[in-house]
Amino acid sequence: MLETPADFKEQMVEARRMQILMGAAQVFAKKGFHKATTREIAKAASVSEGTIYNYFENKRDLLVAMIDAIGVQSVRNIVIDHPPEDPGDYLRAVLKDRYQFAKNFGNRLMPIIAEMLTDEEMRETVYSQVARPLASYIENFVQTNIDSGRFRPVDTMVVTRSFVGMLFINFALKLSGLEERYNNLSEDELIEQVISIFLDGLLIDDDNEE
Repeated sequence: MLETPADFKEQMVEARRMQILMGAAQVFAKKGFHKATTREIAKAASVSEGTIYNYFENKRDLLVAMIDAIGVQSVRNIVIDHPPEDPGDYLRAVLKDRYQFAKNFGNRLMPIIAEMLTDEEMRETVYSQVARPLASYIENFVQTNIDSGRFRPVDTMVVTRSFVGMLFINFALKLSGLEERYNNLSEDELIEQVISIFLDGLLIDDDNEE
């Protein structure tokens, strides 16, 4: 199928949008959200400052879009567009994606995460627009397996947040080098242990044959 002018224009818009987002990630990582300016972001992205406002309403809108694009888009493809049916495969795909994200971008987002802890408006915005919608798909995955009799009845909200907390602390310790014992675990070994612990608490006994 031949590419239409509209398709090409859409690709150019998305490319420019990502160019700005990557520039923003660079500046936010260096200066933090509050101290960063749109002028600095424009310079890092090699665009004019006015161009930023053709794509984003303000700096906070830019922050949310950056977190969504860099931190969420790849895992959204797994949990929404192409979710594996097998629970182990599903969790493995999510964990591998999140590990690579933490490895590649964790150092850029940590300053922003630190600011979110003290900025209530930023925290609520990112949670409501990015984190909570994504978590709802994982909750639906858990509920689907409960309904099918594969998982025991649990509170899907608590389970989902527990899963996120488990992977966050383990990946943070593995990648930061703060806990030497993680050096003895490969990425795959760590992921398989997290999956085993998580599924052991969810699978109905008859299905948990391992």
